[in-house]
Amino acid sequence: MTTLPQEPVTREQFIAWEQYQESRHELVAGRISYFPGVTIEHSTIAGAVFVALVTHVGDGPCRVHGADMMIETCRGIRYSDGVVTCDEGDRIPKIRTLRAPKLIVEVLSESTAAVDRGAKLDEYRAIPSLEEYVLIDSRKRWATAHRRIQGEWRASQPIVAGELSFASVGLALDLDRIYRKAGVDA
Repeated sequence: MTTLPQEPVTREQFIAWEQYQESRHELVAGRISYFPGVTIEHSTIAGAVFVALVTHVGDGPCRVHGADMMIETCRGIRYSDGVVTCDEGDRIPKIRTLRAPKLIVEVLSESTAAVDRGAKLDEYRAIPSLEEYVLIDSRKRWATAHRRIQGEWRASQPIVAGELSFASVGLALDLDRIYRKAGVDA
């Protein structure tokens, strides 16, 4: 781990510093914050969604990225559990951050739920290309989606059974499929 840069930190300084870190961090308003680790349930759910998204988009124009790709927001640099981008600018070799996500997925855990439902929700909704932000809880069967519909953001009703729609990419997943191997009950 290299020495923490003096704050405030620019995006460029953060990206250059972050690539050499053993753990992940986020940049918010010029300040670096540690990105917490995840539970086995969190990882299993994120993996199930990632595999389904990769399979669904196939060889089309969109790409699916996991938790290691950074996303630029109006306030800094964030990590998500999954992101789909269809923008050519997000395919430039050796880039470290995505600027035009279409879909962002966050798996909620005890340490991340408040930020994922609050600050990240606000930052992500300010990304012009973003059509959908999906939240899936790792502690209980619960999911919701925030979608941009005719320029306005709307939240779906919480889903505890049945299908979770990833409308921005035309995919519906049964919650049983998402939660099956995670051992998370209702």
